Amino acid sequence: MLGNLIQRKSPTLLVFVVFPLSLLVAIALFTQSVLATESDFIGRWNLTLFEVDGYASAWLEIKPTASKNKSGQLVWIFGGAEPLEDVSITEGILSFSHQFMGKRLHFTARYAGNTLTGTATDHRSTIRWIGVRAPELRTPTALRQGAPLALFTGHTLSGWTLRNGSSPYCWHIEESVLFNDHSCADLRSNVNFMNFHLHLEFRLDDEGGSGVYLRGRYEVQITTDGNGQPGTRSTGAIFGHIAPTLSVGKQPGEWQTLEVTLIGREVAVRLNHHTVIANERIPGPTGAALDSNEDRPGPIMLQGDHGRVSFRNIVITPFLNEIP
Repeated sequence: MLGNLIQRKSPTLLVFVVFPLSLLVAIALFTQSVLATESDFIGRWNLTLFEVDGYASAWLEIKPTASKNKSGQLVWIFGGAEPLEDVSITEGILSFSHQFMGKRLHFTARYAGNTLTGTATDHRSTIRWIGVRAPELRTPTALRQGAPLALFTGHTLSGWTLRNGSSPYCWHIEESVLFNDHSCADLRSNVNFMNFHLHLEFRLDDEGGSGVYLRGRYEVQITTDGNGQPGTRSTGAIFGHIAPTLSVGKQPGEWQTLEVTLIGREVAVRLNHHTVIANERIPGPTGAALDSNEDRPGPIMLQGDHGRVSFRNIVITPFLNEIP
């Protein structure tokens, strides 16, 4: 099932009022007159899912087109941005289809008050969700570099918890190296950051993968792609959104260096001393994000459920700034 629905009931006061027929007709005509237009749905939307276990964020983009056939893309729960099927806007209702984990989901949404309210349904269950317009996140000016902060000292996991807030029982330290059990969970910093420069070193210890989540929302991919053709799922990519320009990842067992600068939406990524992303704008959250609140600071999060990975020398330098 897509999610376990939780039904909540609350006391309701029922009030019966007899309306004149003319008033009911007027209300119906008014409702029809304010149906959402196509332009109301166009743009990028940050989604929050209700009554689901685990991941509860997603991202949607509906693109403007001159033709009747609309297009868009979706990050649904986890995974990368995927193109949408059968996008239509009819009588104030947005609808489209999406393949997820072997199932065809049917989405519908209504627009009101600059908000989308929708559902995702398969043959067994329904997930309710709400969407708000993605913030612009203008690039700040007057940046001042703060003091570097060692997020991992090599001696203790103080300052870190699992993504669900529990103790990091499946992460360990040995010889100043942080590593996870093969079957583990994501590890997040207790301190949140907005604009920063992050430095760390990582090593994949098997054929699995990992990722570093910026603000808990944007995953910098770590995988065992070696020197293959770079894509949006290669090492150094903003997963599913931005591909690196170079493939400079190393083989499992070798230490690698990752440096990331994030200011507003603009991201720069250096992998093994090569610039692989140069000040590109991140469209929106990636799969398995902590939340979709892009206008808020968030933690550094290390993905720990895709295989054995090691980290060391995790240092973040926050930027102090004024928003223009």
